[in-house]
Amino acid sequence: MILRIVNLALFVLLSLFLFDKTFAKGYYNWDSLAYSYAVHINEGLSIKDAHALTYQTLKQEVSNGLYEDLCCSSKYRRAQFENPDNLDSMMPMYALKPGYIFLIKQTKDTFQVSEFQAMNYISLISILLIAALIFLRFFQLSSFAQFLWIPVVFLGELLFLGKLMTPDAISALLILLGTIGLLRKRYVFGCIVLGLSLLFRLDLIVAVGLLGLLPAIDKKYYFALANSALYLFGYFIISYSSDHVGWWPHFYTSLVSTQVNMSEFDPDFSLSKYLEILYGNFMWILNDNRYIKWFATSFALLLTSVILYTQKKHTYLNIVGITLGIAIFIKFILFPKVDSRVYLSILIALIYVSALNFRNAKKYID
Repeated sequence: MILRIVNLALFVLLSLFLFDKTFAKGYYNWDSLAYSYAVHINEGLSIKDAHALTYQTLKQEVSNGLYEDLCCSSKYRRAQFENPDNLDSMMPMYALKPGYIFLIKQTKDTFQVSEFQAMNYISLISILLIAALIFLRFFQLSSFAQFLWIPVVFLGELLFLGKLMTPDAISALLILLGTIGLLRKRYVFGCIVLGLSLLFRLDLIVAVGLLGLLPAIDKKYYFALANSALYLFGYFIISYSSDHVGWWPHFYTSLVSTQVNMSEFDPDFSLSKYLEILYGNFMWILNDNRYIKWFATSFALLLTSVILYTQKKHTYLNIVGITLGIAIFIKFILFPKVDSRVYLSILIALIYVSALNFRNAKKYID
C-alpha cells in the first residue's frame, strides 16, 4: 500500500511539473505561424487578411526579439513575412494535417484563446493524457515493477513534446492509444484510432499501415486487408484534397534547398541527391549528441524486440515492437530529418511496448 501511495504521489508531482513547465510556455517555432495562417484561411479570411492577422497575433504574444527572429531572421522567413502569396504557397504542406487545423480552431473557439495558445493547450493536454495512460498500465503491477512508467515517460521526452506547437503530441497520443488497443486485441478500436492519426500527421502512413496488418496474426486476413485499403485511400484523399506538392518537392525544400515559394516548384528527381542527403543526415545523427538519443533508443529497442521474439518471449508483444521499430527507420529512409520530434509519435509507443516485457500481466501481452 505504501508503494502505491508513493507511486501515485510521484505521478501527481510529475503531472504538475509538466503542467507548470508547458502551460503558456510553448515553443513558438516558424511552423506555428503556418498553422495559425491555415486556421484563418479555414475560417474564410482572404490571403492578405489571414497573413496580416497571423503576424499581428504573433507580435502581441512574443517578445520583440523573438518576433524579429520568426519574421525576418533568414531570407526564407523574411520572404514569407513580406509577401502573403509566398506563405500561402506553403499551405499544401500544412493542409496535410486537417485534423490538427480543425482541432486548433475548436480549441481556440472553446477557450477563447489565440491559435498559438490553442496549439499549446493541445500539446499540454496530449502529454498529460499520454503520461496518464502509461501510468495506469503500470500502476496495477506489484512491487517496484509499478514504477516502470517513470523511465517510459522520461525516455519519451514528454516535456519537450508538450512545448511544441506542432501536431506531434496529439499524434503520439493517438499512436499510443491505437497500439494499446492492438495489444489488448481490440482491433476495431485500435485500427480506427490509428487511422485518425493520419489526420494529424500523414507521414505516419508507414507505421499505421504496418500496424493495421497485425490482425492477420489472428487470421483476420480480410480485416487486415481492409485496413490497408482504407488507410491508403485516406492517405491519397488527404494528399489530393490539400493539393500537396508531392514527395520529392517537399523533400527538396525541407532537406536540400529551402524554397520561398512552392507554387511552381517541381524539381527533377535525383537519386544521387537523395542518397547524398540520406547518408549525410545519417552521419549527422551519429555525430551529434542532440540527435543520437532517439536513433540509438529506437535501434536498441528494435534489436531487443527481435531478440525476445526469437526466444519466443511475449511473442505478440514483440511483433508489435518490431513493427513500430521498423516503421521508425522506414520513416527516416523516406524523409531523413534529424530531429527527434518527427519520430516521437512512434517512438513513445515503442518505448511503452518494450517496457511491457518486464510485466507479468499475460493477458495484455500474449
